Amino acid sequence: MPSVAATYYDGIVSRRQTVEVSLHPQGLAIFSQDGLVAATWPYADIRRIEGFRGSGLAVTRVPEPGSTAEPRLEIADPVFVAELSARAPLTLTGKAAGRRETRSVVIWAMAAVVSLLGLAYWGLPAIAGRIAPLVPASVEARLGAAMDPQIRAEFGGPSGMKTCTAPAGLAALAELVGRYEKLANLHVSLKVVVVDNPMVNAFALPGGYIYLMRGLIQRARSPDEVAGVLGHEIGHVKFRHGLQSAIQSGGLGFLLGTIFGDFAGGTAILLASRTLLSSAFSRDAEREADAFGVDLMLKGGGNPEGLAGFFGSAGGGGAPGALNWLTSHPASAEREAAIRRLAQNRPVLSPALTPDQWQALRGICQTTS
Repeated sequence: MPSVAATYYDGIVSRRQTVEVSLHPQGLAIFSQDGLVAATWPYADIRRIEGFRGSGLAVTRVPEPGSTAEPRLEIADPVFVAELSARAPLTLTGKAAGRRETRSVVIWAMAAVVSLLGLAYWGLPAIAGRIAPLVPASVEARLGAAMDPQIRAEFGGPSGMKTCTAPAGLAALAELVGRYEKLANLHVSLKVVVVDNPMVNAFALPGGYIYLMRGLIQRARSPDEVAGVLGHEIGHVKFRHGLQSAIQSGGLGFLLGTIFGDFAGGTAILLASRTLLSSAFSRDAEREADAFGVDLMLKGGGNPEGLAGFFGSAGGGGAPGALNWLTSHPASAEREAAIRRLAQNRPVLSPALTPDQWQALRGICQTTS
């Protein structure tokens, strides 16, 4: 049958694409506006997206091995939909485990809807703090995976974001992250990378994504300073501060998308990603992350004096217009003193890194990819 127009999201960036789709013996073909084949989906891999409220049908495909993309195709033509339904199984996404998760999501979503009524009285910031702990870890992980490409595009420019990959440096970082992650008892796994960028900066996304900039490692005077910043960012992951910020910045529509786990094509993903780069967490969130970072260092290795000392050494030094760590994590003499009080009379059990590991981490950007 002839091709028809459809709406396509590739699952990597949030840009909506108008495409043409047609049915072939080998599967469903998706053509870009210039006539090139954007994708081919075998019929056996096509799944219906539950809960689609538009006209026609919304489908996705079973992820290819090693891919985290969640593409989405919306087809309005009823004749084409009928033909596709005759060739593809169109079972629901998620299978049994997904359906169990959906049932659990419905339960907490009902509670979340009640909380949403408080918007008229307390506003979205207060509601975000109440909603974030209710969001399943799997939904937060999908949100982080949707935001990660936006962050990479933001820092990469035309050539794409480069991460630092010198083997010895990666090994030193992985050993430190592994120690801290084991003690942190997180709801998501950590995904920590060093970005080849001169900014003196570090930040965390929802879902366990943490980015350390080359400029921060080069500016640090000791491994304790880098370990302190890492512990602090893990604290933001632990307490889901990034998720709260994303809900606040994205507005009510993004909040509902978070509740139901539907991020495909949402322009709010881009806005929420940029907000996390340019705004500061609340004072309470920063104190919470500070305290968690101190405790993590004292249990997993490192001297919290490094975290306190970094406040006095990290100002400036980034690329023109770039954020440094103190811009998004505002420092004060009060916080420095609080960190030292938290560590007072608690012995430092072990160094954050050995001298060899520290030198390896300092050279992690000798190779990039």
